[in-house]
Amino acid sequence: MSETHDVVWTPEKIAATWDFFSEHRAGSTWYFSSHAGRWIVERADRELSLRGKRILDFGCGRGDLLAHLVTRDLAARGLEFSEESARTTSERFAGEPLVQGIAAGPSELEDESFDVVFLVEVIEHLLDDQIPQVLTEVRRLLAPGGHVVVTCPNGEDLGAERVRCPDCGAAFHPYQHVRSFDPGSISALFEQHRFHTDRAEGVYWGLTPYAVVRTWLRNPGRMPRPHLLFIGRR
Repeated sequence: MSETHDVVWTPEKIAATWDFFSEHRAGSTWYFSSHAGRWIVERADRELSLRGKRILDFGCGRGDLLAHLVTRDLAARGLEFSEESARTTSERFAGEPLVQGIAAGPSELEDESFDVVFLVEVIEHLLDDQIPQVLTEVRRLLAPGGHVVVTCPNGEDLGAERVRCPDCGAAFHPYQHVRSFDPGSISALFEQHRFHTDRAEGVYWGLTPYAVVRTWLRNPGRMPRPHLLFIGRR
């Protein structure tokens, strides 16, 4: 039996993982933005008044958040590094005028060309050397006073979520999460990269207070953990 060892993630392994998900889970509500995107867009609209803003979904994946923006008649552009996901998203929105294209990298986009950048379920996947690159690019793309809207798991126990490959013994997070944040640590990270914190808090996306209480009653002493929302300003 192979010894257990941690996966050493590389950009190539990450791209291959998400290309696989894009190909084999197309049309699935497995993607976070598919089922939570509606609530994220509604909250961002309430906080930032998105109408008339230049919007970018950074790491747009299959385009689920873009679909929720389109539903609210909001124009936006996507950026996606995974070739397979970018292709899928371009095909999905072919002929949709509110989706203003899918960029393959930040270099395709001009400085200060957006008022709002969404970074939804992206930050927890980034490698150490990718964090400063991505946040520097987000800040470059934002106009002065523009906002970044970030979501990610809140205080996730990465070790408790690991799975092990029965063939090779590699242990890894099933959704390729490599880091965990809480309101304090995510604020510190973005402030280190010259953003101002407007909001950092736990949010129950789409859950009413009744649903939260019902979950607690069914699982005594185990409240569902809220997700993490960060809104930063350039």
